Order: sequence, then structure tokens, then C-alpha cells
Amino acid sequence: MMHKMKTLPEVKRYVDSFARPDGYNNYAWDVTKKVALEAWESYLYGRPFRRQINYMCNEFYKMIQRPEDGEFIIPRSSFRMLSNG
Repeated sequence: MMHKMKTLPEVKRYVDSFARPDGYNNYAWDVTKKVALEAWESYLYGRPFRRQINYMCNEFYKMIQRPEDGEFIIPRSSFRMLSNG
């Protein structure tokens, strides 16, 4: 089980550990990681995350789950995922 991340540098290392998926250019991937970091920043500082998130890549949804238990760091109602069947 992974330890609980408490700082933005730890979160950035975690987010940067994901490989860019096929079909994402560098710009799209950088934007994806930036949104994940914003979500983590809100979570770490106890602020609401106001951005709507819809239909991002699977890697993004893994980025916004706590590695220690798989819980999403933003309310499930604030984003939509593509179903994988």
C-alpha cells in the first residue's frame, strides 16, 4: 500500500509517473496533468474544486484517486467518465 501524499511535490511526482496515452499529444497531456494537479491542490488545501471534468482519459481518473485506497479526491458528482463497457 502506498503512503498518503501530503505535499504538491509528492503529488507532482505521482502525476508525472503516468505514461502519456496514445492519441494524446504533448500539449493535451500537459493540460491533463495540470488539471489533475489543480484537483490535488484543492484536495490538499481543503478547497472546493469547481472545474467540470468530462470524459478525460483513463490515466487522468487514476491520477485523481488516492493511491493508498483508490478513493477519488474530488466528488464523484463533479465529473463524468466514459464507461468501458
